[in-house]
Amino acid sequence: MKINIKYLYEINYPTTEEELCLLEMRTIFNSIPTDKVIFSNKKFDPSNSPFIRRRLDITHIDNSLIELLAQINCDKVAVDNFKVEFLKLYGSTVSYHERLEVLWKIGDNIEGEPSMKSPSIMLGVTKYGDNWYFGVSHKNNGLWRSHKKKPCSYSNSLNIRTAKALVNIASLGETSTKIIDPCCGVGTTLVEGLSMGYDICGYEISQKNASNCKTNLEFFNLETRITHGDMHNITDIYDTSIIDIPYGLFCHVTKEMQQNIIHTARKISKKMILITFENLDSLILNANFKIIDRCIVVSGTFKREILICE
Repeated sequence: MKINIKYLYEINYPTTEEELCLLEMRTIFNSIPTDKVIFSNKKFDPSNSPFIRRRLDITHIDNSLIELLAQINCDKVAVDNFKVEFLKLYGSTVSYHERLEVLWKIGDNIEGEPSMKSPSIMLGVTKYGDNWYFGVSHKNNGLWRSHKKKPCSYSNSLNIRTAKALVNIASLGETSTKIIDPCCGVGTTLVEGLSMGYDICGYEISQKNASNCKTNLEFFNLETRITHGDMHNITDIYDTSIIDIPYGLFCHVTKEMQQNIIHTARKISKKMILITFENLDSLILNANFKIIDRCIVVSGTFKREILICE
């Protein structure tokens, strides 16, 4: 069967982050998951998202397992030191014993020596809808979870899953996008962005927070792209700004100060991703931004709203 779509992405998310996941998928793939699966021709590293479990690079597809195996055999797929895994997708009706039999048959039709303990390449097979899919499997490595152990933090910081998704939303998943976090605090978003290879930098008006941000970046051996300074003095222009706007519950900030922050974001960036605890739609519109998408994220007892503004 002719392959029209190159990649299958397996998606997963906790209920409290469903809206954030769907927003990230809309911005990266211009699509949302069906049964927690997305098909796309866009190649994206699954380890750069908190919601993508795997990417299957599709090499063979057929609505018959027998024909799929015949294709693999006919193409003389040859791989040494391989392991085959079955991608048990959401709602899969393939039983455990069927999965074992499929794995055995796939392995038997591949030329080369398998390695169950330390494979150099992972192959994947799955069934979705009426079709069987086979290819190279890339699993989310989860290394980003270690960022929870950064040396400096504070209670109302974004969690790393949200920060990671925000960078992808700000950039449409393109690492060349020029991003600034002009109120970066201790650098949660910077750590995620820089660790994924994005072109991101930060400003922070508080000397203490700027110093803590530098400590966090150095701890993870990342470039210290942090400037201690007032965002209102920024003169460079960025593709996108990410702003977790200060809120009166946590610091002394007025509506006028919030408005000034959003106005400055309009001056220094073509697009703004705003994170807020309260409705700031009027301030956003006053700064000549247009709200093009939004979602709610629940974290503990807090609800944050995330808005994409252009």
